[in-house]
Amino acid sequence: MRASILRVALLASSLLLLTTVARGQDAPKGGDTPALAPTDKLCSKCKSKGRIPNPALDEKAKAREEGCLHCSERIEKDAAGKGIAFVPCKGCQTVSLAKAAQAEFESLAKAESDWLAERRKIDAKLKPRTKIIHIETAHFQLTFGLDKVVLEDRTVLDAHAAAHLYAKRLEEFYAWFQKLLITTDAEARNLKHQIYLLDDMKTLMVAATEFAQLPTDRAGRAVGDPSILTTWRDKQQFKADASFHQHVLHHVSHLLLGVFHLKVWLADDAGWLEEGLAHFVEMKLFTKSGNSCNIEGTGEHMSDADWEPVVRKMAAAGSPISFAELMQKRAYMLTEPEHYLAWSYTDFLIARKPEALREAVKQLKEKKAQRDVLRDVYGLTTTGIDEQWRAYVLENYRTKPIGER
Repeated sequence: MRASILRVALLASSLLLLTTVARGQDAPKGGDTPALAPTDKLCSKCKSKGRIPNPALDEKAKAREEGCLHCSERIEKDAAGKGIAFVPCKGCQTVSLAKAAQAEFESLAKAESDWLAERRKIDAKLKPRTKIIHIETAHFQLTFGLDKVVLEDRTVLDAHAAAHLYAKRLEEFYAWFQKLLITTDAEARNLKHQIYLLDDMKTLMVAATEFAQLPTDRAGRAVGDPSILTTWRDKQQFKADASFHQHVLHHVSHLLLGVFHLKVWLADDAGWLEEGLAHFVEMKLFTKSGNSCNIEGTGEHMSDADWEPVVRKMAAAGSPISFAELMQKRAYMLTEPEHYLAWSYTDFLIARKPEALREAVKQLKEKKAQRDVLRDVYGLTTTGIDEQWRAYVLENYRTKPIGER
């Protein structure tokens, strides 16, 4: 009797299993497919997921778009899929999941369309000479107006590919800068930075006035909230892509420093560090510096150069200005030689105690006196720093630029 009952139970269990398989409810393996509704059927087109990968996004497109939340070209060139990773499975037999996919797709498609409409309002104000491509990443809203970019190896990138290159460069620099300051997004008072990279002065002047509220024919910035850089690729100044890339990162470093800990720009309170850190970025990543941020005055128009040999000669001959004098100057007051020194003193302090930079910046933003920060954070005095700086420079800096014998 017990054996008979056992056989009946096993038979019932088998029938239930067969029924479940017929409905496709055993399809999930490793969580790939959600459980199906009783009325659903297996669908060979989408493997009962209700959705399929967007056919407009091939492997090359996926690689290009990696890390981008939105891209105007991706949306416009894919009228059906709006550049979304999936599309609903048409005529899907797995009805419940297809409906859910359709609802999700429509919501995402509306968000993409709304985002693009807002970006095109920018274009309407700029009236650019070349087509604008908009890309948004985790930390940047990039408005890109360069028609093409020629890389060092002579590779030519069209506007779309070039826009993605700069979007990637910006995010890579963001991560690099965070490591330098030993910080995270939690300490950033503003997580989005608006970057306008344009190809002619007229469009730049419109952008600088309209968005940064700072008329200029060079580069305009708003530091803090909002955080904005507007600049243009002056081909007389930027002979190669690397020099424009360097220029962009110099200015973006000001934006990132401006939102760390407090929304305070150090240009007035510690101009040497504000400029010195931006030049440190240039020298560290490009072994050259020369970008000036004196956008509110006539400014110093410096050429890109390897500053190590120049500063070494200055240190050997005796610096023309002491640190005590340098630290009294606002950023826009710095002369070209003082930019060299601002970089070098910043380089010296970072080399001396890399982990102290974040604390020094925090205290300076909190309006602590510079001499007190120097003493408490670095163990230096304004009268004693010069000799230690000089010894560091003479020991570590090159006598000739890289590449010269």
